[in-house]
Amino acid sequence: MTLRARLGAHDEANEEAHGKVDQKLKETIDPSELGMEAEFKLVYAGKEDKKGRFQWQDTIPEDVGVAVENAETAKCAVLVRKVKNHGDARKVLSIHSLVIQSPLLKELLKVVLKDYPGLMPGLNRLELSGNFAPVIHRWAKLREAIDAFDASDEEQRESRIHGELLYGILQSEFKDLIDDTQDMMSKGVMTYENLWVMFEPGHVLYARIDGQETGLKLDYTAHGEDLRGEKFLMVYCKYIEWDGTKFGLNKLGIKIFMYEGIRRITSLPIYPLQYHSEQTALRQRLLDRGAKAEGLAGTHYKAYAGMGWKKGAEPGTKDKFSIKGRVVIDAYGWNRFNPGSAVYTTAVHNNPVVALLNEWRMREGDEDPESEESDHEEEHVGDDMPESGNFAEEEQGDGRAPLTEEQKLILSPLVRGYSLQTKQWLNFFVNSVKEIEWQKDAFKSLVLPDNQKELILGFAETQRNSKAYFDDVIEGKGKGIIILLCGPPGVGKTLTAESVAEEMRAPLYMMSSGDLGLDPRSIESKLQGILEMCTKWNAILLLDEADVFLEARSLHELERNKLVTVFLRLLEYYEGIMFLTTNRVNTIDPAFQSRIHISLEYSELSIESRRTVWTNFLAASPQAHKITQRNLDSLALMNMNGRQIKNILKTAQLLASRKQATLEYEHIVTVLDVTQHLHNTNRESERTRSSLFS
Repeated sequence: MTLRARLGAHDEANEEAHGKVDQKLKETIDPSELGMEAEFKLVYAGKEDKKGRFQWQDTIPEDVGVAVENAETAKCAVLVRKVKNHGDARKVLSIHSLVIQSPLLKELLKVVLKDYPGLMPGLNRLELSGNFAPVIHRWAKLREAIDAFDASDEEQRESRIHGELLYGILQSEFKDLIDDTQDMMSKGVMTYENLWVMFEPGHVLYARIDGQETGLKLDYTAHGEDLRGEKFLMVYCKYIEWDGTKFGLNKLGIKIFMYEGIRRITSLPIYPLQYHSEQTALRQRLLDRGAKAEGLAGTHYKAYAGMGWKKGAEPGTKDKFSIKGRVVIDAYGWNRFNPGSAVYTTAVHNNPVVALLNEWRMREGDEDPESEESDHEEEHVGDDMPESGNFAEEEQGDGRAPLTEEQKLILSPLVRGYSLQTKQWLNFFVNSVKEIEWQKDAFKSLVLPDNQKELILGFAETQRNSKAYFDDVIEGKGKGIIILLCGPPGVGKTLTAESVAEEMRAPLYMMSSGDLGLDPRSIESKLQGILEMCTKWNAILLLDEADVFLEARSLHELERNKLVTVFLRLLEYYEGIMFLTTNRVNTIDPAFQSRIHISLEYSELSIESRRTVWTNFLAASPQAHKITQRNLDSLALMNMNGRQIKNILKTAQLLASRKQATLEYEHIVTVLDVTQHLHNTNRESERTRSSLFS
């Protein structure tokens, strides 16, 4: 038998023997008496073996000394606990901790350490330990508070004596550290070993994250080591952001990797704001951006020009997109439609006790700094998910208290929303969000009879303002408005929806059947999300070239029949405004006819309409031209639709620019001659379609 086996057998024998003794004791006691005496019995841990194991015994161990905190030591203002020093050859002992017993010192420290995160000096038992960061960070304030005592007042004189006692104890231990770090900070440099002295919890820090100037509030620091063995100081920070229902606290960690010697403070990836060379101007920029971000709480239709991003498939990566177009800022929608990336924040409280509890709760969610992989963890989400799993009701921000200056200073440079250009939920930078420059003449320039234009616009505006009054027998059904625009290509169907949205200053969500795919299950999920978003935003939904959904069902196309059925069912519960465009009005499924509120047929452009289209495009272009009224009359005679006219004019303008000349009629004629075969082919195709669907 091996040694391990023999030891195991020995342990089992001991356990069996103890079990027999316990059983024997129970057999000698009346079961009704077990645990019924209202007394307690003290048992003590016995001597430990090499593995730290021990047995319980009923006698006090012989090596236990007398308690040092007793009636005699309770009279002292401070208990100084010391341990052997192994890190400094100049000292045999170093201070392990201080127990503050003097009520005068407790009152002094309540003033000096006021609002220091993670510390409550007003507690009955106040103990300072570790690297004594609170008093090191407030060293100058401690000296000022002691000097402020009036020596002529007996009570204040006693407080000063106690204060000098504490100051002397600390100075004897930390004088070299304090003198060295204060000298370095005055010169704008710092060693890695003493970085923690520079980072006082609660102070505002500065970092550039994704190229954005960012204000952060320091929570605490911790040393760590990554998987490659590289040591770093993790700087844990808090910031304010809007989560769709409230402004609250979130957190991130930024690493400062170990370095040799000294380094300029401003060369670090994160440092206190006070060391920035343009501190005043930077502070104002952060406040201005914070005020702008505060105004973006809720749902807002805006323009955007800059980078948008979302988390990549690989941990720590980002998928970036260049965005230039219209966006909808909507953090609530971000959480609703991206539950895997939803953002939750911890509520900000002015009550110091509640705030302290929140700080501790936020810290509990932090990972061990040794396991950190990235240089900064820019989003820690999910730790504060509501216990019920439900989202709060959306808040537009009208009834909440305004943010303070300090909160604006650390307000996130990001807002979350939806890009109508790329059809994606993305993170946007506040500085790149702009007001929309509306095309005020878009609806006026629409080449349609005035009565049709007024009907469409009036119907859409009334629906948006009064949709609650139009309802079906079944609650939630029939609240939407569906407008069908049918006619040949290039006659203004799509432009009609765009112009109405521009006139109403409402978001326009454009999609085609290709955006939804062909699988009925995925189509239902995608379309349901789009309809919900458009309803929430009061947007206008344009389903362009909707023939695949509108075409009548048949016995031979079961899969397409499913698509039509899904589409019909979802339309019943849509509460917004939808435009459908089609080139094949005669093939529409009969079930759609009862669901369409307005159907407008667009005919081929007349000569006068074509002349108006040419005029409008030339007027909208910033490029100069020499096109005369006579030229316009000639161009209007050419049988083209609006899209063809736009393409011809754009190509002619490029040709004129290439020759560094003003646009003339000859440039347009040249383009027409080159592309005439294409227009002839299109004309034949249109005649064929007319014969098929007339």
